[in-house]
Amino acid sequence: MIKPVYVVDGIVKLLLAGAMLVFIPGLTDFFLVPTWTVITAAVLLFLSSATEISYGVSKGARTYLKHIVIADAVFIVGLILGIVLAAAANPAGGFILFGLVALGSLGIAIVFTTGANGPDFGKDD
Repeated sequence: MIKPVYVVDGIVKLLLAGAMLVFIPGLTDFFLVPTWTVITAAVLLFLSSATEISYGVSKGARTYLKHIVIADAVFIVGLILGIVLAAAANPAGGFILFGLVALGSLGIAIVFTTGANGPDFGKDD
């Protein structure tokens, strides 16, 4: 039973996206990035968490767990790299962090909404 893993990970990402939006002023000051980068990353993180939760509730097959693990690993590496560079007053850290969050989130959203994971519009119930 793998369904709870997708749902819990999606809820954590949903809360993280909300926290990013609440703490925009602090994030932009610390990471030396414009506000739009944080907003873009938060919105894409929210969308990917929503697709992940819906996939976990409806199907939840183990086959796509590797995509979640890879995306979470990319988020952690980006966070470490972003904090190290931001601590050195380098604005590249923020762009790397929020860029990786945005691209990883977009990738997860694409994986869970296309192909075998997406809705079957030709199927009658």
